[in-house]
Amino acid sequence: MVGIHDRELTPLTRAQLDFASAMVDSYARGTKFWFQFWGPLGNPAIEAVDAAAEAQQDYLRKLKETLEEVELQTSTSR
Repeated sequence: MVGIHDRELTPLTRAQLDFASAMVDSYARGTKFWFQFWGPLGNPAIEAVDAAAEAQQDYLRKLKETLEEVELQTSTSR
């Protein structure tokens, strides 16, 4: 998702958001792998991990959009 707004964020902020997103994905993959060892008993936990990871990714997307809006407003008000 590369757009005009991606250029508005500072490189540090973009890197921090990308890192947070990667950490959520990594943690979810590792946790789901562990719950697979539980067999059928792990399926509800895997579904919960998927839901939690999706909620975190939604939060990070909304945070990025909000930061882009703030950066855009700040740059246009100068």
